[in-house]
Amino acid sequence: MQARIARCVQYAPNSATLVPINRSRSQEIVFLAWVLSTLNATTARAEWDPKIDAACPEAVSQRAQRRGARPTPKDIITVSRPALRAELLQMEQQDQDARNVYIAAMGGGELPDDHPASRHLMQVDAEDLRRLKHIIIQDGFPTIAMVGFEGVHAAFLLTQHADGDPAFQQRMLRVVAPRLRDGEITGNEYALLTDRVLRAQGKPQRYGTQFEGIGENLKPSPIADEEHVDKRRRSLGLISIANYSCVIHAAYDAPPHP
Repeated sequence: MQARIARCVQYAPNSATLVPINRSRSQEIVFLAWVLSTLNATTARAEWDPKIDAACPEAVSQRAQRRGARPTPKDIITVSRPALRAELLQMEQQDQDARNVYIAAMGGGELPDDHPASRHLMQVDAEDLRRLKHIIIQDGFPTIAMVGFEGVHAAFLLTQHADGDPAFQQRMLRVVAPRLRDGEITGNEYALLTDRVLRAQGKPQRYGTQFEGIGENLKPSPIADEEHVDKRRRSLGLISIANYSCVIHAAYDAPPHP
């Protein structure tokens, strides 16, 4: 279970309050993965926690400058599939609740796969993936017109957590990639899914969204053509890898409370 959850991590800061938490080494591995993976696809619309602002002022300034570099998704008030939107948001909440329960159950040590919290998390992930696949077969990957920005975000989060089926993640990347040009998805979302697919294939990532390691050794997973990673990140409206690393460490040192 822990290897599956901690295979790779990413972070897109949200507005949650950050508080210091004491964690064992085993807790750090899983808790960091949970913090950094379950908050994806929110950078384009969310404010950072004041503690991150204070720790990484250059990142804050650069983020403000680059937010308008690319078209951003425009939400709508009236969606064409309100029931589907509600279902996706419910699935997203179940996903987050299961991870909250898992982290809370860890206590001071690791959880075996047969622990109730572990079994529950695996069951929720499997059920969400099965239902997401059914939705996509029937209607395609959700659009903002169908389910609004939050609904698309929920679908992305569930796709990011489909580690048990990397081939599905790769197919979804091909489906959504053309939407980047039209601003239907954010540069952050595209980078996150691209890097996750590459790392699942054992290849270096392109945008540096995936991190690995513990404490001071927390660093980006291998990056292809690392010399030009900042150029690629800038093309998607993302902050530099150095500033992103600052944000990662600030969030890791004082992560959102579950």
